[in-house]
Amino acid sequence: MRFPIFAARLALTALLLAALIAALAVVSVRAGLAAFGTGLEAMTAAVVLELIALALALVWMVSALKHNRGEAKRIGMTALLGSLVLLYVPLHTVYQGLMAPLIHDATTDPDDPPTFVALAKRPPGANSTVFDAKEQISYRGEHNTVSYMLHEYYSGLTHPLALIMPPGKMFWRCFNTAKRMGWNIVDYNEKEGRIEATAASFWFGQVSDIVIRVRPAGALGARFDMRAESENGKRDFGRNIGLLKDYRAALNSL
Repeated sequence: MRFPIFAARLALTALLLAALIAALAVVSVRAGLAAFGTGLEAMTAAVVLELIALALALVWMVSALKHNRGEAKRIGMTALLGSLVLLYVPLHTVYQGLMAPLIHDATTDPDDPPTFVALAKRPPGANSTVFDAKEQISYRGEHNTVSYMLHEYYSGLTHPLALIMPPGKMFWRCFNTAKRMGWNIVDYNEKEGRIEATAASFWFGQVSDIVIRVRPAGALGARFDMRAESENGKRDFGRNIGLLKDYRAALNSL
């Protein structure tokens, strides 16, 4: 058996094994059979196998082009394209995590963040619901507080969003936007101007707790603020800041 054919077959084997490990990791974490950290470790192993599959598939492709041979074409192309597809999601997630600061508790108002009420109670070991504006983090060569990082790098989010409409109308606009986002509404109180919801990540189902606050702004307007915090873990790969961005964009689109 020529080496290029062997490389193609080995690449496909590595790809299938990686897909199996990744699927088991996702199912196990979502079913509560494995911790999130364990799932990440398994996903890391799957990524390594996918990289091996990609390298072997490239060896096959270079050899096939060099010698103008079409042997193991279906196997080689399946391994090549499959590894590229499967690598996109984890590598894109890692890239987003590297580009985002280590803020697992993000808010549009770091100076006076919305507080959880219905979602205030969490099991032992979960993240505290108290917003720590003075927590020190490093980002882009700077070492400063969470509050500073949010104001400095996400000024578009921390700039107040106030609209000329009654607070009641703003409240239901926020409520309906949260529903359209597919979030699970846990509690809401129009009089308090408070909406609480949860949102689960697509792959591992990691839960972010969300609280939305609506308050009067001036004589004719209303102001919206929001907070999204991971229930567990200190690294969210930029997910909670992403939730703030997506929700604010959806709210503005109405």
